[in-house]
Amino acid sequence: MSSLRFLIQVLCATVLLSMMSSAGFAQEQSPHERWSDEVVELFSTLPVQDRGRIKPMNSIANLNLLTLNGKRTLKLDDDTKIDANRWLLDVLFFPELARTYPSFRVQNDEVIVLMGLKAKKKRDWYSYEELIPGVAKLDAEARRVFDIEGTDRTPAEAQALKLSQDLRQLENLTQLLFFNRVELPFDASPALRDVFGPKQPGLGWMLPNVREFQQLLGQVPQSQTEDVEAAGNLLLELENSLQNVSGALTLIPPSAKEDGTRDDTWWGPADILYNGFTTNRDIQVQTELLSLFETLEMQRNQPDQFLATLETFHARTVGLAEARGEYGHIPLEVKLYSWNLFTRALVVFLLAFILSCISFLVPTAGWLRVTVAVLNVLGLGMATTGIVMRCIIRSRPPIVSLYDTILFITCVVVLVALFIEWATRQRIGLLLAAFLGVAGMFLSMRYEVHEIATSGDTMASVVAVLDTNYYLAIHVTTVAMGYAGGLLASAIAHIWLLGRLFGWRRDDKAFYTSISRMVYGTVCFSLLFSLFGTIMGGVWANDSWGRFWGWDPKENGALLIVLWMLLILHARMGGYIRERGMANMAILGGIVVSMSWWGVNLLNVGLHNYGFISGVAISLYVMWGVEAVVLALGTLGYFLEQSKKKGGGSAPPPVPPPTTASA
Repeated sequence: MSSLRFLIQVLCATVLLSMMSSAGFAQEQSPHERWSDEVVELFSTLPVQDRGRIKPMNSIANLNLLTLNGKRTLKLDDDTKIDANRWLLDVLFFPELARTYPSFRVQNDEVIVLMGLKAKKKRDWYSYEELIPGVAKLDAEARRVFDIEGTDRTPAEAQALKLSQDLRQLENLTQLLFFNRVELPFDASPALRDVFGPKQPGLGWMLPNVREFQQLLGQVPQSQTEDVEAAGNLLLELENSLQNVSGALTLIPPSAKEDGTRDDTWWGPADILYNGFTTNRDIQVQTELLSLFETLEMQRNQPDQFLATLETFHARTVGLAEARGEYGHIPLEVKLYSWNLFTRALVVFLLAFILSCISFLVPTAGWLRVTVAVLNVLGLGMATTGIVMRCIIRSRPPIVSLYDTILFITCVVVLVALFIEWATRQRIGLLLAAFLGVAGMFLSMRYEVHEIATSGDTMASVVAVLDTNYYLAIHVTTVAMGYAGGLLASAIAHIWLLGRLFGWRRDDKAFYTSISRMVYGTVCFSLLFSLFGTIMGGVWANDSWGRFWGWDPKENGALLIVLWMLLILHARMGGYIRERGMANMAILGGIVVSMSWWGVNLLNVGLHNYGFISGVAISLYVMWGVEAVVLALGTLGYFLEQSKKKGGGSAPPPVPPPTTASA
């Protein structure tokens, strides 16, 4: 026993220490030390506006790499790894090198064959240089697939469209310093040379001379053909170049509008160039910032100079963002991604689940039970901290998207399961807290990639009607708690059915009565919050849409949960079902919850038709198939028990339904 205890303690300590190290408490050195830790830290905390939200460059790096690669670290051909920030630094300042990185995950080799290329494996990673020879065929296929409804696309068609978008995404990232690498005819005539002086890379050096150039356009006599043609060609080249940089990062806070009001949209190179030519706004500060950033590429092989220029750019940009009140949450968001709390919660829950299973083999080891409880609380704390940080960053309640519901429901399920364990001391709550914690965190990681691919972020801005309503915040939170109760009741019911089927503690009737009371209590929990949440949803709909109820599929799904939980309680209290019947109905209740939570989104209709992804349908069908097998096994167990009773004497008296107090 002491040896087992020692080994488990060593295992827990090893896992926790490795998590602390990977979380940044002990920085791991990358084999590719092109970028120093000081550069990476400054770069990661640069503010950028993306999809209407100010976020750190660290988030841009992580979100983009996760979209393209499926991971937040990039494994190179020599089996070394670089983190997302160093990858983005290479993309911006060494694009010719970044194009050789295997940044693109291709899940279906049919797409590679369609591009006229040779596939490596059915699923593999490819570099930009490997894919670019077939990009014309890929874009043609993507244009065809774009007009097909998402529900009707084949996996290969969906992959073709995504890969085409991913290639454009990487190209847009590399275009931030486009003007450093393009040759524009600023010195094509004597008049242009007089205006701009010696030609230099980038835009920053020429933007201060825009007004003088505009004056030149109005003063050059038509007889000076060379100057007229040169000026016209320059304007045409600048106009064409704007298309190349239109998707570049917007990392420069704008100047005030001509009427003195604030512009909420940040600027990239195209915006500075456009405002320089078409408005009378003062763009001196923005021009200087752009010039500083362009200087970084020229200093990319000079580490000391690069760091000094980056420090200057960082200080000035952060100062502008702070003056606008838009930098406050940047450091917190950097910590959220660097700590990687949800992944670490998954590891802790997994360890808790393993030890929980061991504890059933060694029921007298009280210290093992305490260890499992501590790990579950630790995992819950990590996940909850991550949710709270997301709420602070967005200044929003915990649920805005389907991804949020996974995290929130997981935490609620674990919390309620731990409360059940505290009340019953049966170790069932600890087992379910760990198992459902693993399932929820794993599902959140899988869905995170889909969420980012759809909206570009897991904390994307939402429309105004969803961003400010008090009733909506209460509605989505309480309904999600109702979902959590229904799913937990279903999970507990699995233990009852499968335990009886396989003879686990067969003669311990008090044990199974206790499990039935757990099911009963969590059904009551689900009914309470589902009913209140559904009513609050109607109040919000009446306030926002002018009607309380519209028989929308999502509304119908919420109502179905309420009715099903009522049916379970009515049937149990009325004596129509006993423990086994309640377990069966609770498992069916889990199916009802999954249909309301995810299934109605597959219909792609109604006012709640968000969150559709093709892979969910298959996962739901698999889940429902597994549940059907469990119910069939439970039915088989019932007939086996009945046959034993007939052969072994009279059946025991029926167990009365639980009272309200005992539930």
